[in-house]
Amino acid sequence: MPTLHLPVRYYRDFAPHYDYAYETLSLPLERTAFLVVDVNGTFYAATTERAIVPALRAARGAGMHVSFVHNDLRLVADEGNIVFEIWGKTKGLTPEGYRKAQLHPPGWAPEYVDAVRPLPNEPDFPKWGWSGFRDTFLDQHLRALDIRTLICVGYSVRACFYGTIIDAVYRNYRVIALRDCVEAPEMPDTKDASLPEGGWINRIMVRQIEHLIGYTSTSGEFIEACKALQPAMAVEGNGKARR
Repeated sequence: MPTLHLPVRYYRDFAPHYDYAYETLSLPLERTAFLVVDVNGTFYAATTERAIVPALRAARGAGMHVSFVHNDLRLVADEGNIVFEIWGKTKGLTPEGYRKAQLHPPGWAPEYVDAVRPLPNEPDFPKWGWSGFRDTFLDQHLRALDIRTLICVGYSVRACFYGTIIDAVYRNYRVIALRDCVEAPEMPDTKDASLPEGGWINRIMVRQIEHLIGYTSTSGEFIEACKALQPAMAVEGNGKARR
């Protein structure tokens, strides 16, 4: 079975360590999936083009299982929904206005740029709220394939992406987030150009993932790990052909 050897990072906060730790995980390819969270539309276009597109291309080239989840919040745009009570105060939205914006014709599908559009064999699960696992068939799909590890990319790291990966851990999946393939909007008082993440929201959320949820890696490290699979896959393919 081809094995993905992926460098990862996590954060330790026990004496005498208060720092990052690094190691390489050996992940059976057949039990590893690439999960794309809310990368439809044109939000965070620079991050999508720079990091997510090459990582997705590498996952497909390695023959990795790929799944998508996307928002379909029209399904919960109901009168009295507590989300819209809060969002009305924090985002200036009303249930009526949001519901009108979410009305779609029959057969509606989310808008993807061509480079990240799901292929015919890549399922795309609509989600009602933040988590891609809540009231969807994503978990059933992954378990049917005996998936144990999820390589995760997408948006927003403080909302839908985070809700999805924490639910993944609740279901006993190993989570590896590609930290340059996630992003959240910084607010005026959280922006900080001196930070590699560009601000405190992204820095804190990535640290939260690395300390409590799972591991992180980068798109570049993931792409190189996928490239390293090619010789092993070729050898295995030749062996099967001879048999």
